[in-house]
Amino acid sequence: MTGDDQTEQKYEGMTPLALPALLAQKLDVTEDDAPMLLALDLASARFRGQTNNPISLTTETVTLDAHGTRTLLLPFTPLVDVQALAVGGVTYGPGGFEWSAAGILRFPDPIADRWRTVELTCTHGYAEIPQDVQEAVLDQATAMYPVLSGNAYTSYTTGTESRSFNTQLQVGYSAQWSACVQKYRVTGSW
Repeated sequence: MTGDDQTEQKYEGMTPLALPALLAQKLDVTEDDAPMLLALDLASARFRGQTNNPISLTTETVTLDAHGTRTLLLPFTPLVDVQALAVGGVTYGPGGFEWSAAGILRFPDPIADRWRTVELTCTHGYAEIPQDVQEAVLDQATAMYPVLSGNAYTSYTTGTESRSFNTQLQVGYSAQWSACVQKYRVTGSW
């Protein structure tokens, strides 16, 4: 697919970044409230999309480009474990390379400068979603909920006349959201 609005969504099928019970309590609705669950899924997907980071603990196999150096910056963080690594068909065993939680691989010698030559199977992300991520997602889902539940009304009074309209509100971002997205954003694609 091409274009920013048509890129593949990597977050499909992932669990929300906050517990539905917390959002239900915050909104005073039941835990199976469909608009609430949708708001939580959308806010989680929005956070993952804007950070380019799945956040949740994930094990996957990826193909990456090599750039002819001893280090390779991975497009995800934190790195938790490396299960398999091959570069240009050469398998690297334990001790044949180093890795850091910051998402960096380091080799004893420079690796070839070739695209799509690194095959990596690894685990990355957080076993427990960080508290600041949960809070940002809950706040965003709370802002989305009135629109999704059909309760987004705007009203005004002029003299003795009063009017109310159901509107499609644009859900913006708080300073907390923006700071949290910046903190967890990773470059590259996952």
